Amino acid sequence: MISNKNTISLKKGTYLAPDVSTCDFNDLLVGVTKYQTPTETGVWHSHENSMISFVLYGSNKENREGLTFERTPGSINFYHSNELHQNIYNKFPSKHISLEIDSAFLNKYEYTEAQIEMAVANNEYSIFTFTKLLSEAFLNDSQSSSSVEMVVLSFIENAIGTKEQKIPEWMNLVRDILKDRWNENISLHQLSESADVHPTTISKHFRNYFQCTLGEYSRKIKVARSIEIINSSKTSFTEVAYQCGFSDQSHFTRVFKSCTGLLPKQFVKL
Repeated sequence: MISNKNTISLKKGTYLAPDVSTCDFNDLLVGVTKYQTPTETGVWHSHENSMISFVLYGSNKENREGLTFERTPGSINFYHSNELHQNIYNKFPSKHISLEIDSAFLNKYEYTEAQIEMAVANNEYSIFTFTKLLSEAFLNDSQSSSSVEMVVLSFIENAIGTKEQKIPEWMNLVRDILKDRWNENISLHQLSESADVHPTTISKHFRNYFQCTLGEYSRKIKVARSIEIINSSKTSFTEVAYQCGFSDQSHFTRVFKSCTGLLPKQFVKL
């Protein structure tokens, strides 16, 4: 049992990290927290708003009552409003992108915290949502508030829509092949042969299950892998483009910007 005497309740836009920046978009707030050097951590705390947190790089051990797990790059976690948790940072530098969701947003769109939690659990490539939120936070102009709202609504609706549909086994096989052969430019014909499914069947139903085209999904996989390489090494963009199956650096840059809202050189400066 956690004693209330040893806990902190954090108001909107308030975090324990030594380096914090926030952008308030009415009912939604984008926060960026950094631990550049080893810092004493481990205070049990909660946030007054429900929150989604994405680990851009670094890692930490998280404790919740009766539960302990490691948060590594790419991890995305949901926190109910006033849910107690503890983070012990063990890799530096570490950087998180957070999205605080005010109750007014939930009421306006008739969402529950349980639905947001489900969206987090069922969103394959959440990194693109959070880099786009960060891109809008950088711009922070008259259109950013509406753009942030649209990004969040799309994130929730796409994940809920995917959860409500039972994905057939052949489509799971198609997805596995795309992931296993992520650095190849596999054609629809080759994919259909490998999965033993007619090309028309794949083309007709793919968007229904993954809320994007086959080409868009393949590009998401490549960009997600490119981010792993960028975060783990000092590989040049030309080499990253080659490793990830892009035709050249220019092609890689265009696709990267389309998926993340950021140029590769902007991403590495995060």
